[in-house]
Amino acid sequence: MTTVEGSDAAEALRIGRAVARDALLDVLAQAGFRRVAGPEDRWRGALTFQPANRDNGSVRTTLVEVVLEEDFPFTAPKVLPLSRGWAEQVTGRTFTDSYYEASNGWHRDLDRAMCLFIQADHTRIPWADGEQLLDQARAWLAQDAAGWGDDVPALDLDRYLHPSAERALILYGNLAGHEGKVLQLRRKRHGVLRVGPVAAPRRQGRASGHRIWPSDTVLILNAKELDGPIRDWDDLCAAVDADGARTLARAYDDGLRKVMLIYRHRTARGVLGLALAADKDDKVTVKSLKTAPDDLTTRTIRAHPRTEELASKRVAVVGVGAIGSVVADLLHRSGVGELVLIDGDLLLPGNTTRHLLDGDAVGLPKARAVAEALCKTRPRFGAVQWQDERLRSVADALTLLAGHDVVVDATADSTATAMLTAAARAGAGHLLSVCVLADGYAIRVDRAPVRDGEQPLPLPQLPPPHSNVYETGCGSPISQTPPAAVWEAAALAVRHTTGLLLNPGAAAPGEQRALAEGQDQ
Repeated sequence: MTTVEGSDAAEALRIGRAVARDALLDVLAQAGFRRVAGPEDRWRGALTFQPANRDNGSVRTTLVEVVLEEDFPFTAPKVLPLSRGWAEQVTGRTFTDSYYEASNGWHRDLDRAMCLFIQADHTRIPWADGEQLLDQARAWLAQDAAGWGDDVPALDLDRYLHPSAERALILYGNLAGHEGKVLQLRRKRHGVLRVGPVAAPRRQGRASGHRIWPSDTVLILNAKELDGPIRDWDDLCAAVDADGARTLARAYDDGLRKVMLIYRHRTARGVLGLALAADKDDKVTVKSLKTAPDDLTTRTIRAHPRTEELASKRVAVVGVGAIGSVVADLLHRSGVGELVLIDGDLLLPGNTTRHLLDGDAVGLPKARAVAEALCKTRPRFGAVQWQDERLRSVADALTLLAGHDVVVDATADSTATAMLTAAARAGAGHLLSVCVLADGYAIRVDRAPVRDGEQPLPLPQLPPPHSNVYETGCGSPISQTPPAAVWEAAALAVRHTTGLLLNPGAAAPGEQRALAEGQDQ
């Protein structure tokens, strides 16, 4: 087998990286940058700029070094501004007062490089364009000199510290009212630590009256408004008031080695987990701990932009098989306030290939098993009820539609669909029917009733059925719909359901998509 290193693809990537590097170095050379002696691919040059808040201000100068990583252009270069003293030392020149020394605030990384680009933008690599890289660095310096007046709050303060060797995740809830207190850390599954009640120190030896804090404790401190990141012990002590600094020092002397700092930056609030230790010179070092909030707000903020409105809605899902189970899951994740799941079947081993649930639920009623799974996974989300029965009559359909904001029909049962559709067209309520057609050839959602002047979706042209696979207990061939088609159909149904819940007047009469290869999407 040909190795990656010797492949044509590897050589093509090497050539591409070399071309990108040469193009950047051409721009740097034209801007007066020169190679710095040493093992790193480091280039030094001067950037001139005008502070962003001064229309007629004087031009300033800063010496910067550009460091290219081995994987450039896929990895952004580091651009490091030099202090005036260091710039004079390495160049042998004396700079005037027009030299600008960059601040050491929010917009510099742990290694003091400028934060120039949003790393979440994976669609492009703008730093590969040398002119754009230098323009961005000049703009950074101009904003820094102006004080970052339009700055957004930074809530990732751990990026300014080296991570602690302790890899456990610490989960916390509402810490208000616990400032200045030492709390217990309770160990949960997967090594997770959860902040618990107030802790008590332990006696150090039987004869000693001195008490120390055990390792499974954390001090909660409240910081003042932060004007810069916390990078060391002095920054931490300066971030709290005088009482907080004294509390911190006493707790450290008594063996406490973990701190959770509640801080404010502009309009936002956050929590920073810190691990304390002594280095070889007995100086206190500060490293970051991995922490995360665990409350309803944290979980629902990712649910749906209009979760609060969805929390007041009631939806029934009829048929909790492959499609219906995923529909129920996505609606629950989206924050729908109450779900009612209806299905009279048991979960069989063959169902689990396309179903939300796995083999542990085999033998349970589908509606019950899905309801219990949703409540276990997201216990503080919407309520989930279940009914282990089938839709038996038009009267049942009328009652169901009248009692819910939307009913989702995922039964793949022509009788149930016909009863629900007839009841919805009679004005009983809103219905969305979802199905996969012709073993995954297409997916379709229909809304009933349609509004006056609207036309329902036309019936699609489908290929003839080709499945001739049978299973014991089934009178019809087994659907060979791929699992991906099931999840696509469920996602389509949930988008239409939430649209109908939040803006019923604008809801489309339905949607269908051809999924088979070579068909229009």
